[in-house]
Amino acid sequence: MGSVDVGKLTVSGEELLKEFVEKMGLEGAIIATAEGLEMASYFKNSLDADVVAANTASLLATITGTLEDTEKGSLNEMIISGSEGFIAVKDLGNDVALAVITPKGYKMGALIVALKQFVKDIQSF
Repeated sequence: MGSVDVGKLTVSGEELLKEFVEKMGLEGAIIATAEGLEMASYFKNSLDADVVAANTASLLATITGTLEDTEKGSLNEMIISGSEGFIAVKDLGNDVALAVITPKGYKMGALIVALKQFVKDIQSF
């Protein structure tokens, strides 16, 4: 994976996330640090970005630790399936992660394509 310019994400992230969420039919997305700080977010509903950022960091730490403990390498992405939709977390490098939230009935394949496309978009801007 190429590198992601964290500085640009901090400045332009909100606009990029809004465009991405609207284009892909998602409910929201957030870019957060491994410490749980929100860098940028866009949600169609009234989710608390600080809470989502903290929870994303917690998931990232837990899964990264589990991968290390089991010698399975580094995290690419994780997808959590809930009864009302998916949450996907993608490691962007530099201790930064992207989390996206889908509506119920969203297709898994579309989610994986959306994650890959967004990473390409942010690597090229």
